[in-house]
Amino acid sequence: MKKNLIFILAALLPVLAQAQTQISNGNFETWTFDGANLPNYFNSFQTADGSYASYGYDSSNRQVQRSTDKRPGSKGQYSCHIWSRLVEVKIIFITVKATAQGNLTTGRVHAGSTSADGKDNYNYSDRDGSNTLNNFNNPCAMPFTGRPDSLVAWVKFTPDGTDTANPYAKVAATIHSDFDYIDGYSQSSDSKYVVATAANNAIAKTNGQWKRVSIPFKYTNNGAQPKYILLSIATNAVPGKGGNNDHLYIDDIELVYNQSYQLSIPDQGWASMYLDFNAKVPSNAKVYYVTEFVSGYAKLKEIPAGSVIPAKTGVIVKSSSKTVTFDSSSSDPVTVSGNILEGTLSGTSCPAGKYYVLSSDSTKDRAVFGKYKGTTLAANKAYIEP
Repeated sequence: MKKNLIFILAALLPVLAQAQTQISNGNFETWTFDGANLPNYFNSFQTADGSYASYGYDSSNRQVQRSTDKRPGSKGQYSCHIWSRLVEVKIIFITVKATAQGNLTTGRVHAGSTSADGKDNYNYSDRDGSNTLNNFNNPCAMPFTGRPDSLVAWVKFTPDGTDTANPYAKVAATIHSDFDYIDGYSQSSDSKYVVATAANNAIAKTNGQWKRVSIPFKYTNNGAQPKYILLSIATNAVPGKGGNNDHLYIDDIELVYNQSYQLSIPDQGWASMYLDFNAKVPSNAKVYYVTEFVSGYAKLKEIPAGSVIPAKTGVIVKSSSKTVTFDSSSSDPVTVSGNILEGTLSGTSCPAGKYYVLSSDSTKDRAVFGKYKGTTLAANKAYIEP
C-alpha cells in the first residue's frame, strides 16, 4: 500500500457568513455591578425608574440573586435566580397589596402604576440610561446588530402552586431599531420599530429539573434595522398573577444563527470535517467519529442521520454525492464519547509527518488515514494526533 499519502484538501464553503453577536453576560458569570444581587448588563427593580420605582421595594429582598445551581453541563459557576413576592405599597392612607413578579431585563424596568397590569408598568430599552456602582457602568439598553434564528436558554421553574389559572413563566426578546422600545403587558411600542420577536409565555413547572428551551425569532420584514435587543424574563406571563413565592432560575442564554456549509467529497467518497456549530446529519451522507486508530485503519462509530453533531467535533463523512450540505441545528447534539479526531477552524501550521489525515488510499468501503507530509492543516478539517 502506498505510504506517500495525500491529504484531501476538501474545501468548506460558507453559504452564510454572519457575525454571531451574543447576549452580553448571557451565561450570568459576571456580577461585579451589585455583587450577588444583579448580573452585569441586566436590570431589575433596584435600577427601575418611574413614579413608583421606590414604592414597595425592599433593598434587603431584591428578587434577583446569583446562584450556584447551574444547568447540567454548564462550563460556568453561576445561574441567575429571580422570584416573586407580596408587595405592600402605601399611598397616603391606603395600602395596596400586589404580587410583584420576579423581573429581569436587558433594558430598564419602568414602574409608573400601582396596578400590576397598569399600562405604565413595562420594560424598555433606555438608550441613554445607565447606572454606576462598584466602578461598573451598567447600561439600560443592549446594542445588538445580529439576526439570529432562535434564542436558547436553560430554565428551572418552581411556582408555588397557588395560582393554578396562571401557571407559566416567560422568556421573551425583541430585536428593534434605534428607539427606546417598550415591551409592556398593556402597551408596547409601534411595530414599525420591531425587527424580530421571540417569546415563550408558557414555561411550565419543571419539577426541580433544568430544561432547555429553544424559541424561534419571527421577523417582520418591515425594513427596520437591528440596533438593540430587549430581553424580558418574568416569573409569570400575566401581569400581577402567579404566587408570592414563585422561583425561576435561568442560565446560559444563547442566540443561535442558522448556518450552512457545503463539504466537497472527493472520488473515493470520504472527507473530514470540523465545524464551529452544531450541525444536523443530512440524509445523503453517513457521519462517523473515530474511537481507535491502528496501522492507518480507523475504528468508526456512526452518528445517525437526523442526529446533531456537536460543535467542534472532528468527524469523517462518507457520501456518493459530490457535495454535502450541513445545516446548523438548535436541537440537542448527541453525546460523542471516546472520539480521537481533533480539528482546526483555520489554516494551522504543523510539523510535517506529525498528524494523520484521510488518505487518497481510502476506498468507497473503507476510510484510511496516513501521515500528512505538508506543513499547513486546512481550515475545518479533522486529523488524528497519535
